[in-house]
Formats: sequence, C-alpha cells, structure tokens
Amino acid sequence: MAEPREQYLARANSKREQVAELRANGLSVRAIAEKLEISKSAAGRYVQEYETRINQPSAS
Repeated sequence: MAEPREQYLARANSKREQVAELRANGLSVRAIAEKLEISKSAAGRYVQEYETRINQPSAS
C-alpha cells in the first residue's frame, strides 16, 4: 500500500532540509547520498533545488 501523500511530503521536505544543511557544510553530492542513504541522482536533484533557491535574488 502506498504511503499517504502527507507523509510522503513531510519525508521529502525533511530530506531537502537535511541536504541543504549538509551542502552548506561543504559535503559533495556523493557524500550526501551516502549519508542519507539515497541515490546520487536524488541527492543531486535536492542539491540543485537548494543551490537554485539560495542563488535567487531576494525580492525587495
């Protein structure tokens, strides 16, 4: 049986936060994937989202 959507989203958001913290501490995509036990491609997507978010100019 599939996981309820709310649980999936909460788990995904938690992973995103963990990836952001690890990347900010200088870990590579490979190291993040190994530490969080996720695929390198998933870690890469999370890192790309994180880097896009932090590189956007703030709306002032």
